Amino acid sequence: MNDKLNRVFEIVKTHNEWRREECLNMIASENVMSPLAEKFFLSDFEGRYNEHDEETHYQGTKYSLEIELLTNSIFGERFNTKYVDSRPIAGAIANLCVYNAFLKPGDIFMSPGLTAGAHVSSTKYGIAGVMGLNSIDAFFDSEKFVLDVDNTLKLIEKVKPKLIMLGRSMFLFPEPIRELRDAIGDKIKIIYDAAHVFGLIYGGKFQQPLEEGADIITASTHKTFPGPQGGIIIARRDLDENDWRKIQRSIFPGIISNHHIHRLPSLAITALEMNAFGEEYAEQTVKNAKAFAEAMTEFGFKVLCEDYGFTESHQVLVDVREFGGGKVVAEKMEEVNIIINKIAFPWDTDKDVTQNPSGLRIGLQELTRFGMKESEMKVVAEFYKKVLIDKQDVKKVREEVKEFRKEFLEPKYCFPVEE
Repeated sequence: MNDKLNRVFEIVKTHNEWRREECLNMIASENVMSPLAEKFFLSDFEGRYNEHDEETHYQGTKYSLEIELLTNSIFGERFNTKYVDSRPIAGAIANLCVYNAFLKPGDIFMSPGLTAGAHVSSTKYGIAGVMGLNSIDAFFDSEKFVLDVDNTLKLIEKVKPKLIMLGRSMFLFPEPIRELRDAIGDKIKIIYDAAHVFGLIYGGKFQQPLEEGADIITASTHKTFPGPQGGIIIARRDLDENDWRKIQRSIFPGIISNHHIHRLPSLAITALEMNAFGEEYAEQTVKNAKAFAEAMTEFGFKVLCEDYGFTESHQVLVDVREFGGGKVVAEKMEEVNIIINKIAFPWDTDKDVTQNPSGLRIGLQELTRFGMKESEMKVVAEFYKKVLIDKQDVKKVREEVKEFRKEFLEPKYCFPVEE
């Protein structure tokens, strides 16, 4: 057999064993699908197209359309709206579709700002910049880690944005949607990027953006929502029909051709599992995040927002400048099979985001999926202490992590796989 083909097999096998059996995966933007969702991820849908607006433009698409409409209907029932589109292939692409629907080059819109947690797609460095949009940073309370409503409202009055983007990649607490909506009325659209907290919203344990005044949710489907990688757009039930048409025209023929139909059965399965188990899973995720933050604080780490309960989401933020910075610490923790990522805080610069920022962004959703609860959070936090404070031997700690992980190998909160 070809040596390179053998190497492909080896890489996949090694990666699967490492990340699924030997690591503690604590990247806040990742998760693992259920065995049933994984089973239906690969099918003949994988190689098929279904470009469509009101009608399909290929033959052989009757089942492709059926699975898409069924998937949309499951989310629509959950959010009490008919306006759902599961074609975006990423959360960032969902953002692009919405921007393209309502904004043109040169238009001003408001987003959180990169070091206050904005996704790069909402900044000059990403999709917004590529489209020639003028992204203005909202004000941020860097003590409470929430939007500064009063100063942001003054800025809105001054710059008159055509659209406001809420939601963050660094996301501890709910956004003040209702306060903004009550102050600005209906004259400006509010978009809520729910990528990180979509599973918590779906499980009813964070906030309900559409009920609080947001016009549209964009989201990823693979972070706290434990589905296949992809995106989704959901609008409030009383959105103007013409506005929804703008979004759909932006999706196709505007942005997306083949929308990766093969992920939709897995997405539908995940949504149905979340209907059954999502409340319990979301609640446990938040409990675990709080317990982990408390344990890290007890061990001497500088966990942000202690005075405000640390977090109401899946995320915990830790200032690790005393240990060399976020990049240095993330690389050190990877040596013991704990996978996390660096993050910039409001006192960092935009340049710091991609280099060595102040902090770590730690997500507890995947450990929760594998059945860990509050008691395990102290064990996990102690691994950080052993590496960074006690400076124990890396090989020794890595073996302890691998041994600990052996007890948590099967995803929970999901349907059984029927043979």
